[in-house]
Amino acid sequence: MTPKANIPDALDALSEHWSQKTLAEANGNLFKVAKGLGATHWHKHENQDELFIIYEGRMRIEMRDRNIELGVGDIFTVPRGVEHRPVADDEVKFLVVGLNITSTKAGGKPNL
Repeated sequence: MTPKANIPDALDALSEHWSQKTLAEANGNLFKVAKGLGATHWHKHENQDELFIIYEGRMRIEMRDRNIELGVGDIFTVPRGVEHRPVADDEVKFLVVGLNITSTKAGGKPNL
């Protein structure tokens, strides 16, 4: 059983942008908190969708054919295999849900 987690506390504890911390797992999905500033590398996830829930701030999900603007309370799923990159002009705090979303360079994390 996963211990109880507090989303605001977990977000405040993050020290690195575009890194993710797993808070819970249910039905094979990981529920992670993250915060971002700037942009990740263009990337795609071949074997899973990636779901974003905005907790604080704004973020744009850029895809090759369109951009999706997200604000507090918004939820958006990037379908598997779709090349994308999250962009935040100011710091954004969000949740990510997926099977095993990565926060490595291959998963889009920028060089720091």
